[in-house]
Amino acid sequence: GNVTDTHLAWKLDRGAPNTPSLLLDGTELYLVTDRGVAACLNALTGEEHWRERLGGNFSASPLLANGLIYFQNETGEATVVQAGTEFMEISRNVLSDSERTFASYGVAPGTLLIRSETSLYAITAAN
Repeated sequence: GNVTDTHLAWKLDRGAPNTPSLLLDGTELYLVTDRGVAACLNALTGEEHWRERLGGNFSASPLLANGLIYFQNETGEATVVQAGTEFMEISRNVLSDSERTFASYGVAPGTLLIRSETSLYAITAAN
């Protein structure tokens, strides 16, 4: 039967993504809309901790690695923010050729994988 009235903890009425998946880290739920608005919500209550316009359009899902959230827009720009209830942008990075990127990140030990329309990039930390 319909359990909406009896089992629904909370509901997001605006700003839910159509394409990118959600990212859960403990009780923090991160999302980015297709039009580039990122947010952090309390996963238990739905309370919004922060909401920021990143710019660009998004198809890729956010990625959590080493306490950082990576958001990749469709023009190859990555916005990196500190995970947590306060918004803190760490950096912005652009692929040199600005190829369009729709795929979510891939990860391998010590490596971030980014697939564009025509290339696959393997990004590692500088020695």
